[in-house]
Amino acid sequence: MTIPLLFEAGPLTPADLRRFSTLFTKTTFDFFPCETVRLVPLDEPGSKPPAEFVDPLAQIRDNHLPVADQERQELILPIWGGEVLCGLLAVRGGESQLYGMPPVWFDEQSHIISREFYLLKQSCQDPATGLVNGFHLLGELESLVRAEAELQSLAPATLALLEVYPRTRDADRSLRYIVRAGSCLASMLGEDMHLHHLGAGIFGLLWYGVDMEQARQVGESLLLRLKRESFVTAHLGITTVTPHDPQESGDPAQLLEQAWQALHTARLRGPFSLCGHVTAQDIESHPFRKTPESALRKLRSLYRGKSQFSLVLLRMDQEPASNHFTKRLRTLVGQEKDLVLINQREAFLFLDGLDGEAARVWLKEFRNKMEAIGGSSFSMGVATFPFRDFKKSAMPLNCRKALQHAAFYGPDSLAVFDAVSLNISGDVYYNEGDLVKAMGEYRQGLLLEPDNVNILNSMGVASIQLNRSKVARACFQKALEIEPRNFMALFNLGFICLESKQDTEALALWERALSVDGDHPDLLQHLGMLYCRQGRYVESREILEHSDKMIRKNPQQGGEPMVVTRWLGRACEALGENALAIGAYQRAVSGNPRDAGSLSRLGRLYALEKQGQDIALSLCGQAVELDVGKAAHWYRYGLVQSLAQDQEGAMQSLAECLRLDPRQKEASLLLGSIFEQQGKPGKARKFYSKVLKYSPGYAPAQAALAALS
Repeated sequence: MTIPLLFEAGPLTPADLRRFSTLFTKTTFDFFPCETVRLVPLDEPGSKPPAEFVDPLAQIRDNHLPVADQERQELILPIWGGEVLCGLLAVRGGESQLYGMPPVWFDEQSHIISREFYLLKQSCQDPATGLVNGFHLLGELESLVRAEAELQSLAPATLALLEVYPRTRDADRSLRYIVRAGSCLASMLGEDMHLHHLGAGIFGLLWYGVDMEQARQVGESLLLRLKRESFVTAHLGITTVTPHDPQESGDPAQLLEQAWQALHTARLRGPFSLCGHVTAQDIESHPFRKTPESALRKLRSLYRGKSQFSLVLLRMDQEPASNHFTKRLRTLVGQEKDLVLINQREAFLFLDGLDGEAARVWLKEFRNKMEAIGGSSFSMGVATFPFRDFKKSAMPLNCRKALQHAAFYGPDSLAVFDAVSLNISGDVYYNEGDLVKAMGEYRQGLLLEPDNVNILNSMGVASIQLNRSKVARACFQKALEIEPRNFMALFNLGFICLESKQDTEALALWERALSVDGDHPDLLQHLGMLYCRQGRYVESREILEHSDKMIRKNPQQGGEPMVVTRWLGRACEALGENALAIGAYQRAVSGNPRDAGSLSRLGRLYALEKQGQDIALSLCGQAVELDVGKAAHWYRYGLVQSLAQDQEGAMQSLAECLRLDPRQKEASLLLGSIFEQQGKPGKARKFYSKVLKYSPGYAPAQAALAALS
């Protein structure tokens, strides 16, 4: 059994110059007294660099020496990945004597710094997953914090800690679980996301250009995808890097601490949940923040003993520049109605004896009077009493929920607390990762409006993340009874059916969803995968090609590019379109070099197409190292070894395949064929018979057995 740890980083590649650009640039400044540094990756032998580097590159390829220009104070050094030129390092400005050094010295520095870059790469690699580690993450965070301090304005960036904790009996299974998690995450996130493994199934993610709200949306999608990949639990803690909490220093250690505390809270919220770091400012500005106790006391005295009333929360739409808003309110309300001020922007208005409809009429006239006086616009959230089972003490919070409801209509709007308000408040809690509170809001909403399809769908999605499949199924089924063509219900119910091994039902649901929206990348991806698993390869290729085109056109709209290309390769391979399959697997591997399935299948096709036995053996060997417990990988490795005339190696690999899966008929058939070549018909017959024991109608085994008779 192969140890699942990777200690060799491999030579430098053009991708490394992008991935480690921060560390490499910092190191270059330590080597050379210069002003600017630029790394230029050279992706392919025939690829052209930026125009300014075309001539220096030609000289380097001709002479194998760096190019220096003392007059312009410019030095172009080749960066070597072993014997391969993988990039250029452009150094400019600084001390003039640097550019007058002899060519031999420049050549030495080129090889020394290439070696230094390689050592940095090796120090940044996690041996379990092959991903970059915490050392790299700290470097990136330090660079971000330093840039923020210097520039004072940067695009937002978010740090997330993702926990995919393995619950296994030994270290080997634990490592395999973590490796699979890393591979899945790499396929889901693609090359643009910075994914790190910090150890023990804790992954660090740096999302550039993403604020807290966007990070929560990305995180929610990521957690759902991990659940669909059959991971037991996953939790996400998020904090913003730029700008950081104004009450904290914002150094990397503190940012990691904030994300870790958020991760701790996420663990308490359910099996698949997230939490964002909350600042004091976030608490004060939360849409459902607590009403000050002084205001609550005044409100209690107003509605004590009252059997019917409406409570209105008025909120100025713009930030207050003065106390003009509160003066307008006092002027118009006078002694007729009771007003409870909260701050210069908000106030409660108590309307005794008015139900919801009467309150609307009164407030319409009140708004006209306010507009006549002039000033900023304002919105209103109204809660009435009595209303179902809600107590008087719930009225202030219900007003806030109604005010959040009114915000959906834009400024200068009014909403009365109802089922839709509860759907919206549930979504607020859901987006924050507080699934339990979200479920409470959705339940209350359904008590008010049992046939509200939006609430049913929202409750179904939250139930999935809480591992309450029965509740989720019931929600989506009821939604479809009301709206048979509801896309969200069709799509999500399909996943629940798949989880219950009801593939036929899932396929029917997704085909119905396809008729509603034929351009939904996530649906196209999963429907194409299901077609492939069911042997409907033509349909699978068609659907996956469409998904692939859509993702390439706009990666932000959904779908997992590496997953799509992997399954597209499988469909093409099954159809005998090996050239297309090789292209798809190559793309999958380039985006995720630890995708064991794609490596294994690509190696097999290279061997069959005679595109290099050494490469084929290497790819299949990597696959079994990455995922030693997959029988199919061992079979393909054995097949490639047999094609390379390594019968001893092939027999060992095929034996391991059959140990993991005794019913693997291709492995038994190939092993029997090898024994037959070795002049051992008895052993060959044994394996052919074994195939027919599990698959009585398998024609190749019948023919092989008949040929021995």
